[in-house]
Amino acid sequence: MRSIFSLIYLALLTLLCTQAIGGTGLTFVSDRMSVTVKPDAKKVSLPFVFENKTKRTIKIASYDSACSCISARIEKGKMAYEPGEKGKIVVDFALGSFSGLQEKTLMLWTTEDTPDEPSSILTSVITIPLLFEISPKTLFWEQNGEGKKQSLKIKVHNDKPIKILEHSGTNQDFPYEVNTIREGWEYEIIVSPKNVTSPGMGMIKLTTDSPISRYQRQQANQ
Repeated sequence: MRSIFSLIYLALLTLLCTQAIGGTGLTFVSDRMSVTVKPDAKKVSLPFVFENKTKRTIKIASYDSACSCISARIEKGKMAYEPGEKGKIVVDFALGSFSGLQEKTLMLWTTEDTPDEPSSILTSVITIPLLFEISPKTLFWEQNGEGKKQSLKIKVHNDKPIKILEHSGTNQDFPYEVNTIREGWEYEIIVSPKNVTSPGMGMIKLTTDSPISRYQRQQANQ
């Protein structure tokens, strides 16, 4: 019983101490930002504004992301913020060949944080118009199953057609045929596996006539 009271006492003491020094870390206006970009966009930057609402100086130690497509820069390179002072960290997302909905995070540590617990996690939600849609992106067959034919549907969501110029498969155990439903607008790929007795995988690579680089090379997995 005494140990339980001791734990409660320590928890209350920690809470009171936290309140006394004015909270922890930096307070962001929003730690999640969303934006829709143009189909041919190559980069987008999102500004995350924050304020030091504590009663002490807060110093930014580092920031990092699990995706190499994400980088960041702090306004004026300023790393220390006095009580009441505001700042901004701009997150840059290199869009590359991404399309559709993308959600990436940036972790930020202050000098008060432990290495495994960043005090701020900033989320960027980017919508890149999906002009050339392959559904589903991946086909699956049960090992030792019937190995029935499956199909991939391709639809173009654009004001101009996008035609398939070339296509090739990487695994001969998954022969396929491309059927044109509406040239430049709608296609179907039918895959007829030869062998489902052992694990296997492959890709169907497509080359299109899209003027936008991210839609010139597409692939479906099997």
